[in-house]
Amino acid sequence: MANTSISNAFISLNDIINNFIISYTGPGKLIPDLKRTEVIFHARRCLQEFAYETLKSQFTVEQATLTSPYSLPGDFVAIISIEVDGTPYTETASGSPLNEQYYINYSANEIFFNPGNVGDPNFVFTYLSNALTTDESAAIPKLAEEALYSCIVYAILANRESTNPATLQRLLIEKIDKLERSKSRLIFTNFSS
Repeated sequence: MANTSISNAFISLNDIINNFIISYTGPGKLIPDLKRTEVIFHARRCLQEFAYETLKSQFTVEQATLTSPYSLPGDFVAIISIEVDGTPYTETASGSPLNEQYYINYSANEIFFNPGNVGDPNFVFTYLSNALTTDESAAIPKLAEEALYSCIVYAILANRESTNPATLQRLLIEKIDKLERSKSRLIFTNFSS
């Protein structure tokens, strides 16, 4: 899968899983006993739940050579940026690869490049993902980190028989509140900068 460059605005799913285990599990904490695999499962499920509405995950792909058409990853939603040798590329608005540097055929999940640009080294593109992935290097906006923790806590405790119903109700309200706050914080966030 793609190698993801984590900037100050993003955190990897793997870091979220590790942080969750440190913060929420252990003696005297909300979840006293837990296996890492359980956290991974629920983290991925929560990521899928938030994928289109709140958590816009991003991945970065680096290629040594470029062929046209280039098949996009299965979790592709939209391009954030494309660079060849450090030079940004622009997408054509006309739907034809003749005038601009690249064109995306969304129905075939492919990028077509201007023939003069094929084969250039250091091809790098960053794209928004629908987060339906098993890769723990997905970059999650830090603005949505707390909502993801709330979702994981609720999901884990909702699947346990001994959880107090009042606690579950409180956790559900907290999850919904944090999700709504994340949506409002992310709605005007520019992921392309």
